[in-house]
Amino acid sequence: MKRKEAVYKGLEFIDVYFTDTSATSPNYFQITEFPLRLTAGKNLFKLRGHPANLKVGGVLNFEVLDYNGNPIYSEVIDYIDEDKSRVIAIYIYEDTSPGDCTITILAEAATINGAPVPTEWQGRANVKWTRTVPVNPNISNVSEIIFENTPTVTVDELIGVQLDRTYPSGNQFVTYTTGTVKYFSYNGNPAIEIQGGTFTSDMASGTVTVATPNNPTPIPNYTISTTPYVSTIKKILNPTVALLDTEYTALSSQSISVHTYTNFDYSSFSLYYEQTPNYVETENSQSFAYIQIQGLEPATGDVSRIKVFTNNNGTVGTWELINDIELEETEIFVPATSSLYPDKSIGIFTTQSVVDTYWEGISYNGAQTLAPATLTWTTASIENGMRITSSSLNLDADNQILIAQIKSNYAGIFLASSSYKVSLDAIGISTGSQQAKLSIYLSGSSFYQDPTDYFNQTFPKKLGKRVGELTVNNQTQRFDDQTFSFESNYTGTGTLLLVVESGVWTVSDIHVTSDNDAGYSPNYTRIKSFVNTTHKINNQIDFKVEYYNVNGEKSKQISYIYNKDWEGGNRYIDGNYSMLTGSLYVADSLNSGVAISGYPNSGFVRSLGYEGFDAGFPGFLLWSGSALPGQTSKGQPYSGVGLELYANTSSYFRYSTAASEIDVRTDKFFFGNPSSSFISGSNGILSISSSNFILSPQGNVTASNADFRGTAIADIITDRSVSITMANSSSYINYYVLPTAQSASRLYLDGSLGGQRVRRVTFNCDLRHPIGKITTPGQKLEVILTNQFDYVTPPPGYTGPYDVSLYDLFTPSDPDLIPVSYEIKSIPAGDTVIITNTDLTSDAKLQTGGSITLFDHNFSSDVSAKTLTTSQSFYATMPIINSTRTLTTFTSSIYLVDTTSASVTLTLPSAPLAGTTITFKKIGGTNSLILNPAGTVPIDGALTKTTTDASASIQLLFQGTTYDYLILNAYGTWT
Repeated sequence: MKRKEAVYKGLEFIDVYFTDTSATSPNYFQITEFPLRLTAGKNLFKLRGHPANLKVGGVLNFEVLDYNGNPIYSEVIDYIDEDKSRVIAIYIYEDTSPGDCTITILAEAATINGAPVPTEWQGRANVKWTRTVPVNPNISNVSEIIFENTPTVTVDELIGVQLDRTYPSGNQFVTYTTGTVKYFSYNGNPAIEIQGGTFTSDMASGTVTVATPNNPTPIPNYTISTTPYVSTIKKILNPTVALLDTEYTALSSQSISVHTYTNFDYSSFSLYYEQTPNYVETENSQSFAYIQIQGLEPATGDVSRIKVFTNNNGTVGTWELINDIELEETEIFVPATSSLYPDKSIGIFTTQSVVDTYWEGISYNGAQTLAPATLTWTTASIENGMRITSSSLNLDADNQILIAQIKSNYAGIFLASSSYKVSLDAIGISTGSQQAKLSIYLSGSSFYQDPTDYFNQTFPKKLGKRVGELTVNNQTQRFDDQTFSFESNYTGTGTLLLVVESGVWTVSDIHVTSDNDAGYSPNYTRIKSFVNTTHKINNQIDFKVEYYNVNGEKSKQISYIYNKDWEGGNRYIDGNYSMLTGSLYVADSLNSGVAISGYPNSGFVRSLGYEGFDAGFPGFLLWSGSALPGQTSKGQPYSGVGLELYANTSSYFRYSTAASEIDVRTDKFFFGNPSSSFISGSNGILSISSSNFILSPQGNVTASNADFRGTAIADIITDRSVSITMANSSSYINYYVLPTAQSASRLYLDGSLGGQRVRRVTFNCDLRHPIGKITTPGQKLEVILTNQFDYVTPPPGYTGPYDVSLYDLFTPSDPDLIPVSYEIKSIPAGDTVIITNTDLTSDAKLQTGGSITLFDHNFSSDVSAKTLTTSQSFYATMPIINSTRTLTTFTSSIYLVDTTSASVTLTLPSAPLAGTTITFKKIGGTNSLILNPAGTVPIDGALTKTTTDASASIQLLFQGTTYDYLILNAYGTWT
């Protein structure tokens, strides 16, 4: 802090007419208070002056000289005591010489010893008083605290959640024993180095114990017992080295001297320290007073403690103490002064996030602004450091600098003419021929920007007030606990700038605080005090601030803040055994809100004004036991457990265990999840939805199974239709071997393979084998094949579809056989259809593209032809043969043969695809249809099969070249 300098006056050598040797000069200076000794800080003595003996308006002069005759600064303060005494302050600094000092006072007296002063002694100092008093700058100041102006106090309310503390290991205090440590001297200070472990910043101030130091040296020339070494940690230099507070010493009965060890080898140790807590927000909000005190430095005395009191308006009683704190240095740069978290300097770099959040880099090359300097968190050479570097500047010119600056959002508050200090650790590394140099500046509205400063003249931005610098004297140098004191010029704000002029710098543990020597008070502080508001919120609170010295003596001057509007925090009750007896009302009056009541035989929560279900007034009640004595619910006293939500007789919810009922009256209701299952009703419409049952608002019902007892009446019942694809085919199809050793498909429609239970299915996948069996749900079936059959490999040279057809299936008498059926197709106008009946919607045969195909699912009918004038939907098409031909391969699974004009002989392929199923059906004529297998392959052992029946049909299965054609089904007479 800045010190005041005294000017030597030599008053002890000035001759006077009269020298007063009394202790308190009652006839002239009237010393009303004189110190027993002068201690660190601003001491005082008081004098009133004799009203008759001293000349009114005469000169008063005084001087204080230390033991060596050097002047000590003293001044008359702007204060008059209650007894009209004036106060003289005497400044004692830590380097003031101890011993007796001399206080000399000179004045002009009008009367001395009852007689007028001789003429030659008039008009000048003619009376002197001298007294000595001991000085000890190492003792705390106990002088009366007097302010020339009462400190300015501002109070703001902070409301935030209560913070609970948790610790990484679950314990606040932990013991670390990993690795070993050796003891040595580091720049004349005791230190330890760890091997196999790591020091962290939390370990600073922890206690290290080495129970059995290994090979301590130097060894004294007399017998001494090795004792455990115990010391607190003063500072963590880096992850492996820590400075200690206490040297390693030992005593011996053979020497009156204390033996000091300077080294011992790596030894086991334990380190007991407190972990930094993690703060966890709770549900409890609290009200804090954020108190700022300016002008705190007194004219005399030293403020050691501050007490804060409150008084609630409307509350009978005296002032209540809410905080009693010891006045310490105030950290200027913190994340947020309004935060409820403990103040922590933003110059403590625990992570890269701290660097990025609060600091910014700048680089200048003369008037040119370059890419920002890089600020990097590191623990390599210094604990929790910030390295300042640049990829675009090598700092080889005077007008090239890098700056690490606190962001303007986190600027601190400074008071005019107040003392502050910057402290930091740093490591500088010289590069090239220049010595590494780091300068410290304060910039902002609180600081005078010296226009003669080279940096303020050179760069686009004036850097502000230069307060100090560090220079490396060799290649690499470490600086610990470097302190630079300064005074602010104006009241305002400011930020800290670290200016790298040359070299590479890493800084750590940066603090900017109020500065005060021992015995001197800082001029500013801030206090956060919990305010326990025991009254209704939105009240007004008065604040009182008292100032005490180290002896607990209170200053006569007190600061008051009256009628401060105060919201207050919430009311929070925790603990395993907390109890409220009687009733609790949550309301803004006693007539409305919510009541929570507990009685010996009941407990209930109700809205105030609700007197029971039968009373007919709106409200709610949640009860257990005999609630609301004298009131009834549906004519019965309250008992059991229940809930009532009552609006009127048409709108209420009532549940009672005593009555075993739930009674709900409402126009609309909804139960469940709208995206899964629910029951809802409104406007006379009921809807139900679940995974297996749906009742739509339109009255449509969807269910997995329906069991109708009695008669079910419906206009239309539509079957469920399932599409069989490759993805789900395993849930409906598996394969088996026919008696002929050929493979066939088996269709399961009863759900036994995991598929749905259905009677209508559409195939949308390739079938590897013909369908031979169907396991049905016991109902009429409909199966649509919309894809081609794929019998393993196509016939040689064939590229078209193998089979596209439709089957109308019912439960067959032989489960190994499937009768053939039809599919619906849309036929355009202009095509000719052959009609089996006069009704166009009945079975039909179709003529398209110059050929005629026909299918009749009943296997017999009368036919007639008709050309369509409009598009119509008919059954599926199949090829018609009316002349003899040789089939080299099967291009369809069904062939329709017309023998009206002549007999038709069909020579069958000798080697179709094994497993091929083929059907031949006569659609007219009584001439012969002759099936002639090629080569030596028979049909059921015969070389030919012949029929003359007009509606005969036959279904064959080709089993392979070493077998024959097997007759699966035949209609009519075949020979």
